[in-house]
Amino acid sequence: MLIIYAHPNKEGHCGYILEKITEDLKAKGVGHQLLDLYTMNYDPVLKPEEHYTSGKTRVSEQNLQIQEMIKKEDRFVIIYPTWWNSAPAILKGFVDRVFVARFAFYYDKGLPKKILSGKAAVITTTGGPRIITKFFYKDGSKNFLVRDVLGFCGIKAKGFVIDNAKRLSDRQKNKIEKTVRRALAHLL
Repeated sequence: MLIIYAHPNKEGHCGYILEKITEDLKAKGVGHQLLDLYTMNYDPVLKPEEHYTSGKTRVSEQNLQIQEMIKKEDRFVIIYPTWWNSAPAILKGFVDRVFVARFAFYYDKGLPKKILSGKAAVITTTGGPRIITKFFYKDGSKNFLVRDVLGFCGIKAKGFVIDNAKRLSDRQKNKIEKTVRRALAHLL
């Protein structure tokens, strides 16, 4: 299983999600790899030579290695905070540079065709209450990955939102633990 982690630290809600995911996978005897975008100092900036809609198709060596990891896996967990109803810039840049045409999808007679497969659990945190993020903001951050990226590329993804993620209390930890169990049930 490949875990993609996009938060600048491992404390707080996202860090606790990562801790619980890795503990549960270890307890179940499921191997995993971690791509911690901040720790690896991932550069999210799309380079001019990578801009495929301009006819440029260069993929960096680092991103080719990440693409190989994605091809070898069939289960994924993506953990990140929702900021401004969106994913952090580092995760958006990761998507722009890794999930490129001819790797993740292609067009045939103007229609998109999916290349990737597998299942993903997308887990995001938000400081706001669930009613606001779901009904007013339409889960834009979660849907960006679940539907617009992973679904478009062929990965069956399910999204999970941890709301009111302001202080990591025992109540929030309990909520996270339940969410992690549901996310892993989707994948295993």
